[in-house]
Amino acid sequence: MKLDIVPFAEAICQKKLGVNHAIVQQHGEETAAFHFQPTDRRCEIHSATKSVVSLAAGMAIDEGLFTLDTCPADVLSSHLPDSYDPAWHKVTVRHLLTMCSGHSKKLMDGYSLIPGTVNRDDLENKDWVNYTFSQPLDLKPGEKFVYNNSCPHLITRMITQLTGTNVLDWLRPRLFEPMEIHNPQWGTDPLGYTCGPGGLMLSAREFARLTRLFLQQGEWNGKQLVSREYMAQAVSKQVENAPAGKEGSDDSTAGYGFFVWRNYRDNAYYLFGWAGQLGIVLPDYDAAVSLTSYEFQTQALLDAVWDTIVPQLR
Repeated sequence: MKLDIVPFAEAICQKKLGVNHAIVQQHGEETAAFHFQPTDRRCEIHSATKSVVSLAAGMAIDEGLFTLDTCPADVLSSHLPDSYDPAWHKVTVRHLLTMCSGHSKKLMDGYSLIPGTVNRDDLENKDWVNYTFSQPLDLKPGEKFVYNNSCPHLITRMITQLTGTNVLDWLRPRLFEPMEIHNPQWGTDPLGYTCGPGGLMLSAREFARLTRLFLQQGEWNGKQLVSREYMAQAVSKQVENAPAGKEGSDDSTAGYGFFVWRNYRDNAYYLFGWAGQLGIVLPDYDAAVSLTSYEFQTQALLDAVWDTIVPQLR
């Protein structure tokens, strides 16, 4: 059944929201698409890359490389500075996946407009793992959600440490080749290791496939790429993420899974990257909506989907 996406396109135009491509999928097939740009060239999905790192973590757990209770400081001990907070030996993979590492502030921003903040590409310390371990843990690990770009990078470096293979190459036969994402492009840290916080380049249709993989609980063309057990945990609410006094203010405060954001509505969740890269998963309707954009009004994008597309899925 085809979906009428014209009302969504009209809403986007009326609100002057910078969407490039919108793709709707339901029951395993594309039911609608609207392309505000004439070509579907690969673009960076920014922090939606973290959700791919979550998939990689699930595969690593499935293969017995580590568990949710493994301490990254143990695996990456060769990168520990001479002086570091001993609480690092209480930080686990689960804490990293839920952004509850014990840091009280963001680390390794890719794009920050806050005066005095050093973006990750400008760090003097080129070993981002060593830099992360050198930062104080002001909170108890697991105590509080604090969005932190160092968390996914520790996971990618753990996989490399344990396999001897860069995460991009490690994921080729496990994720990219089965999903027909050919010659994937993914940025690196200054030492040449796959960048955990962001940097993955995908076309709109490749991003839509990735979103559908989440909808299908890690299954693709009859093959289970990531275990259903892990996927169920990854997309469920693991921690509260609303700042004090902001509960219920918008979908960004609805809870957080394993590098996955929850929605308040319709039991939905979403992959999210800077400037409006959104992979919205609606399991109750066996549907997914993916947007590639250059737009910072994230809630307005979500509301447009719920106002015009979701009612047709019900």
